[in-house]
Amino acid sequence: MNLNRREFASLLLAGGAFPSFAASAPQTPEPKSIHTWLDSDKKQIYAYDIEVKITDFPRNADKRWLYYFSLQVNFTEYDEWSHGGIQWAGAKEFRENNNKGINWGGGSNWSGYGGLGVNNTPFTWETGRWYRYRVWRLSKAADGLWRWLFAVKDLRTGEDKRYGTIRTRSDWIKNAVVFTETGYGVKCDTDRTRVEWRNPIIRCTTPGEFTPNRGTANYNGTCGGNPSTDQGIIAGNPPHWFHSTNVRRQIKPETRLWG
Repeated sequence: MNLNRREFASLLLAGGAFPSFAASAPQTPEPKSIHTWLDSDKKQIYAYDIEVKITDFPRNADKRWLYYFSLQVNFTEYDEWSHGGIQWAGAKEFRENNNKGINWGGGSNWSGYGGLGVNNTPFTWETGRWYRYRVWRLSKAADGLWRWLFAVKDLRTGEDKRYGTIRTRSDWIKNAVVFTETGYGVKCDTDRTRVEWRNPIIRCTTPGEFTPNRGTANYNGTCGGNPSTDQGIIAGNPPHWFHSTNVRRQIKPETRLWG
């Protein structure tokens, strides 16, 4: 089974067991993941925010499945990265909370997978509800490493909670990507999962708040026909777009959603 860095780390951080496949066993296609890459001309970025809403989710999702709706920030040095967001996963921390939680963790070329920190926290998320993810750089610790906070705010209630920190050698965020990931048995024709993203915000040493200049569609998966995975713009200013499984793809890889 070939996994890239982010896929491997997602499985590791979700706390699940890796599936094993016999070499000759037929494999039913899985949707895997939908990505929107967020790029900016801004430098010295120390914070990233984005809002997310799950509009559709399988009514009878299997306890073994993985769903991950994440904001991943990539740092400027040492191949450091970290992703955080809502999960449906079999992590031990989520099992008493109907598989629902939040994961924040990452890795680097000096710490390995999960070496920047792993935080799994139960969180009873709901469909049809907007949440705001926030990645924010804290002060440098005594060990000389920067701490980065992940927080989630329920925009209906105003409740804002912190969900752990990771540590980096990097001072700044280079760019970001939001992704919708599935695994551990989710198939191309599994009941639709759809999520909306909106209002990405960058904060950097230049005063003010800024929107990423470019949003680029991409995919990682085996659903090449119909049904497949897709994404697309809902509104343009600020950007508001969707990810969906079990649909006919309209937006090709490397398509600019904006910018």
